[in-house]
Amino acid sequence: MNQYFLVIDAGTGSIRAIVFDVLGNQVSIAQYEWNHLAEEGVAGSMGFDFRAGWELAKKCIKESIAHANIDAKQIIAVSASSMREGIVVYDKDKNELWGVANVDSRAGSEVAYLKSIDADMEREFYRSSGQTFALSAAPRLLWLKNNRPSLYEKATYFTMISDWILFKLSGELACEPSNAGTAGAFSLSTRNWEKEQFSKCG
Repeated sequence: MNQYFLVIDAGTGSIRAIVFDVLGNQVSIAQYEWNHLAEEGVAGSMGFDFRAGWELAKKCIKESIAHANIDAKQIIAVSASSMREGIVVYDKDKNELWGVANVDSRAGSEVAYLKSIDADMEREFYRSSGQTFALSAAPRLLWLKNNRPSLYEKATYFTMISDWILFKLSGELACEPSNAGTAGAFSLSTRNWEKEQFSKCG
């Protein structure tokens, strides 16, 4: 029985699922456009609709497997990639609470605040993760704390959107280092979260 890989790519403008054979040849693809809408009254916002997004992801996965004319049991590995900097926040029971797409820029005031309280903080973030404050998770989570406190109080975990896809498929929260680095406060050298850096952000 031939074996295959399934890759889900959650891009800015579309989501797609692609089946490859073990030699890396593309066997099939299913793709759908999706939209990330501004939150009413929130300048610079670009939300991520994880409910609608998951329905499209499932549709892509089913169609790509069908187009490949294979049995799902022939898929031996699954991976995901996504728009960098997009995040999903979860409660203690791992239910999604809130999500933003990659170019959500609502946290401009929070970025300015963090720079004002510690001129070296952004440099420290960049040194460990390669990410500046712009579009990173820390200012966005601070925005959530300042503007949606009831949601923030429930927030326990967050992941990048690619990790959210794998969570939906496996039930396990985990992070893939190359994309996790875009959250900031993630060390690419040790592959661990820099919790102390996050705590400095409030």
